[in-house]
Amino acid sequence: MEDQADRKPTMPEAQGPHDAPQLDARGAARRRFTRAGVGAAGVILTLHSQAGMAADELLPCASPSGFMSIKTASHNPQNSCTNNRSHGYWKNHGSAWMSSTGTSPDTRFGDVLAARGNYAGLADYTLMQVLARPKEAKEIKEIDRNNVAMQIVTALLNARSSARSGIPSVLPEDKVVAMWDEFTLTNGYKPTGSATPWTGAQIAGYLETTFR
Repeated sequence: MEDQADRKPTMPEAQGPHDAPQLDARGAARRRFTRAGVGAAGVILTLHSQAGMAADELLPCASPSGFMSIKTASHNPQNSCTNNRSHGYWKNHGSAWMSSTGTSPDTRFGDVLAARGNYAGLADYTLMQVLARPKEAKEIKEIDRNNVAMQIVTALLNARSSARSGIPSVLPEDKVVAMWDEFTLTNGYKPTGSATPWTGAQIAGYLETTFR
């Protein structure tokens, strides 16, 4: 009979890549925003250092400039994002576009947003195609590799939906258009006058923080 003292302790099995806990939508957005650039990630790290802050409070609802200056979880105007939906929602609820936003899913991208520079090829695609990216529209994925256009369209729909329902938004339509114009003209976007410009990936990551 084997002596108990000679038994080797059983080591726990190493977790495989698929065993890690799954992130929720907000956690995934936080990860994407953090990975997009160190400068913008500093805001996330500052928020994370606040004592007692819950994980789902790391991405407050805020305007771009407000997002860069957030210091506490109390600065979180939830009423400004409660009406906002993700791109997945709008992609799967095309029948609600007209009643919610006054916009047809068949609206050409170039009719509401400037299709210039690297994004010129999106001009004749519909807003729904930019969101849904059907298999036959492979060019969309090649053009919009960081999902900036996809999230801008989402933000535009959210802005129009908020305006129709009378809910104040951190990103009204003119701000969404201005963000897109600055990005496509300069290849970056400054959330404040002196800030380091956000990359396309950072813009997309920020916009995800405004979707509920």
